[in-house]
Amino acid sequence: MTSLFGSLNTTPRPSDNLFRPAGSSAATPNPFGATTTKPATTGGVFGSSLGTSTSQPQTTSGGSLFGALGTTSAGTSQPAAGGGPFGASTQGQQPQAGTSLFGQSQPQQQGGLTPSVQLPIPPTQRSDQNPAYWDTIVEASRKRAYAESVADDLPQLQLGLGDLRQRIKRIGTGAPDRTANGRAHYLLAASGVDPGAAVRDLNAFTSATGRVERQQTREENDTDVEGYLANLQTQTTLSMISDGLARSVRDFDAFLEDNVTMEWDAQRRRIYQHFGINPTNTPHGGARSSFAASSSENPTAFGRSRRSKAAALSGSRGPDEKRESTLGRSHLQKSVIGAAGPAGTGHQVLFSDVEKKMEASGVVPGPQDRFQREKQNNYAEKVQNLNVARLQKRPYPVCHEFSTVVKQAADQQAEELVAAYRTLSEIVGEDPDVKSLVELSTAKERGFAEAYLDESLNSAKQTAVKKAILRGSAKALEKLEFERMEEAVAKNPRDAALGGRPNVLNKVKAYVRLQAVKKNLSGDNSDLQLLGEDYAWAVIYYLIRSGHVKEADGFVHDNAIAFRAIDRNFAAYIRDYATSSDRRLREDLQARIRSEYNQRLRIAPENSIDPYRMACYKLIGRCDLTERSLPGITMNVEDFVWVQVVLARELNRVEAMASDVYALDDARTTLRTIGERFFSRGGAEMNGVGFGTYVFLQIALGMFEEAVSYLYTYSYVDGVHLAIALDFYGLLRVSNPSSGVEDLCSLTTKGQPQINFGIMVGLYTRDFRAANVSAAVDYLTMICLNKDLQGQAGTNQVALCHEALRELVLESREFALLLGDMREDGQRIKGVIEERMRLIGLDERDDFMRRITMQAASVADDNGRTTDAVLLYHLAGEYDNVVVIVNRALSEAIAVPLGEERMRIAPLKPRADADAADAAKERGTESSLTTVDDPVILAQRMKALYDGNAIFSQKVNPSNLVACGTLLEMGAARDLVENGEWARALDIIANLDILPLKARGNSSVIRNTATKFASLSQPVAQNVPNLLMWTIKSCNGQRANLASAQFGGNEGTRQSMIDDLKQAHMDLTTYTSQLRYRFPAHVHEALARAQSE
Repeated sequence: MTSLFGSLNTTPRPSDNLFRPAGSSAATPNPFGATTTKPATTGGVFGSSLGTSTSQPQTTSGGSLFGALGTTSAGTSQPAAGGGPFGASTQGQQPQAGTSLFGQSQPQQQGGLTPSVQLPIPPTQRSDQNPAYWDTIVEASRKRAYAESVADDLPQLQLGLGDLRQRIKRIGTGAPDRTANGRAHYLLAASGVDPGAAVRDLNAFTSATGRVERQQTREENDTDVEGYLANLQTQTTLSMISDGLARSVRDFDAFLEDNVTMEWDAQRRRIYQHFGINPTNTPHGGARSSFAASSSENPTAFGRSRRSKAAALSGSRGPDEKRESTLGRSHLQKSVIGAAGPAGTGHQVLFSDVEKKMEASGVVPGPQDRFQREKQNNYAEKVQNLNVARLQKRPYPVCHEFSTVVKQAADQQAEELVAAYRTLSEIVGEDPDVKSLVELSTAKERGFAEAYLDESLNSAKQTAVKKAILRGSAKALEKLEFERMEEAVAKNPRDAALGGRPNVLNKVKAYVRLQAVKKNLSGDNSDLQLLGEDYAWAVIYYLIRSGHVKEADGFVHDNAIAFRAIDRNFAAYIRDYATSSDRRLREDLQARIRSEYNQRLRIAPENSIDPYRMACYKLIGRCDLTERSLPGITMNVEDFVWVQVVLARELNRVEAMASDVYALDDARTTLRTIGERFFSRGGAEMNGVGFGTYVFLQIALGMFEEAVSYLYTYSYVDGVHLAIALDFYGLLRVSNPSSGVEDLCSLTTKGQPQINFGIMVGLYTRDFRAANVSAAVDYLTMICLNKDLQGQAGTNQVALCHEALRELVLESREFALLLGDMREDGQRIKGVIEERMRLIGLDERDDFMRRITMQAASVADDNGRTTDAVLLYHLAGEYDNVVVIVNRALSEAIAVPLGEERMRIAPLKPRADADAADAAKERGTESSLTTVDDPVILAQRMKALYDGNAIFSQKVNPSNLVACGTLLEMGAARDLVENGEWARALDIIANLDILPLKARGNSSVIRNTATKFASLSQPVAQNVPNLLMWTIKSCNGQRANLASAQFGGNEGTRQSMIDDLKQAHMDLTTYTSQLRYRFPAHVHEALARAQSE
């Protein structure tokens, strides 16, 4: 059946597929540039469909001229409503064959849903007519006239860029009203007028002859002089303000460039390290990593300043011109001494390794209490005494003095820490009774540094240090044991039954009897050999344990007959052992004693050998080193360590037998194993011993850095001072400040522990430097103990000390105490830092003191601390800056209005330390600036000082000194005006020669005086308006006095003086008129009022 829209319900043929073409033939050209394809025949109006036929194009017979009109590309679709006049159908399937109404098929392009647009066939060719057909024709014409797309009526699946562009243009401009324009054109054309030519002629005529007449406003003459002057003064004032703001901005930028260096790359790397990010290096020619270091040519978004100025400055500096501190660190790096916290808030842990240890051990830092503050004060006093002794080149027993502080504190671990200090004292050979360094019986400062810091582990120097450690530790442990014996005997005199002479032998015998009574020797004492009433082998053992080897030898030889029956060879062993300087037997005796020991150990039945006899054999002959304990004898931790120390020997491993090798390093390994098992993660407290015991054992075996790190975890105060004592004698390995190590204890390149000594000491001063800054200087001075390190390490330690002192000066502002003071005659009094110049690696020719003084002076001046700035610039030798600051302060004080209280300045902080006060009394003077709070008095003192000394005055600009004198005269005139002494005030003002009070109407004199105004210094010039007001007030007051005087003497003279005062007002008016905009309005008003009166 033939329908208007074709057969829409037909099913597609199996052979027709949407994307698979069937057989094809050659295409023939169409008059409108489109090829005619084989149509999908349908029953539509025009016999065409928008269905996507996959058949190949072929030539058609009898093709119409419009058969292919309106075909578009696949990118642009213009479908009409289903069954429309263009035969467009939205069916996506191939319909069945049908006959077209006009017998003409419409072409379709291959491979896409492409609608075809076709012009309607004239109605003369149709046999039947449909009213809807003509409506469709009219609607299509209207849409074409308004440039509307036919596709607007259909839903759009996708729009291209061209379609979007066209739609935006239509929305923005709107469709032109072509209907009205077309009607006008037809009307004009019917009248014989060419619209296009007329428009062109009109445009040409307008552009050639058109001119816009502008009415020129008539300027009115401004006769308001006061308004003009006020406006001009306002503009000048605004200009001056803008110039001042611009200058302030420039000065601020310059200050930032000089003092704040933004090293963004270094800061970014520190941020990466803090968060555990590993920056990857960009390989050459590869893509840039997001974490790679940025450059000025291709900056990354993170870590780079957006300020072009800072970036330009950063890029302009070469690789050798990086603005870093003396330690190679950025200014953004944390401070050397840290931020001082409020008292009583506790110590903040800043070392990551210490924090981890504290967390693992459950240590919680508590707030400071009175006992800890007293302990810190006592330690600070000892450190100050140490530095004084170093300056006086006297010996100072550091270990002995620090141990007394620990005793006074009476902490829980005080006994163990005292033992540690005593052990260290024995190692270094410290003698508290020595009073001079000439004597060789005491240790000297840094005496062990060269040998202890030797990089070669098996060198002769290292061997000597290890032998000294073993010898000193053994001696200390033996002394401590003998003291314990004496204490036990003293507590139990009845059981001990000392009797006789209280010598060493009798005391040891009494101790053995006491232990036997308490059943502490060995079980029930049944296996111990008796010699008379004494246990012979136990007595010998405890004599050796307490370090009395000669007494043991004497005991054996005094009982030679008895010992010959017990052991005939032991007398020879003990005699050779007692007479040897290094406690070593001869080779033949060594072999014999080992043979006897091994034979008795194998053959003797169990519990038949006296354990103390076997212990004496083991200790004297170093037998069976694989078993480094004493079976059958009750031992504590100290006894065990003493056995390790006695058995350890520093031998040549090449020449010695393997069974004889047991050195200090092996003993240290044993102790580390014990420490990891019993003293780490809070194990010490759980096993009934404190952390002080492990520190004592570490000191005994020469594990100094590890002892400091372990003690710092539990008691940072004691840890710092133990490190100072070790570093004073050169027994501490310190890290290089330039290495950037953030941990307290780290490892060197050879795996040896090292302590971050400088940062540790600097951070310790946070607790007390606000209250005792001189003590903080003494602690920071200790950093320079390591200035003797080889290479750049020593220089870096000195630089770290100087940086810490600089931060301390700027933070505390105790300039008079730290940097020095000045006497009445200008001579300087040395400050605490200057007194310790030799200790911090400085000499008189070094400019460090001047640089730090200049920096402190600049900070004080910026903060408005006038007296501090004056003192510091004077100490630095910048006398001209002193006068400039004094002039500025004096100018501000003079500018205070009459009747108000004069401005005061903060006086200098007095030198609070007793030594400085005593020194000042000895010199017969005190600081000249500690009580000055009046700028006038300060100016008078400094001017008198500089005028009377050519050394000072020749370094001062003469104009500044003249300005200072002028300001002092102006201040005196102000005081006279305030007190109503008009005549004297006018005389002083006239002598200043700033105002034309002596002109008497002479215009040339007034003009010359006005010309001098430009040459006045700024402090003087800014007070000229005040001087004018004082002059006006003085003239009025003096004229009133003259007019009211009843007994004025000569009437003519009085009238002449009144006329002179009136003339002075007129001269001042002329003077101010020649200096336009220099003076405020109230000055002109006062002059006008004075003239009118």
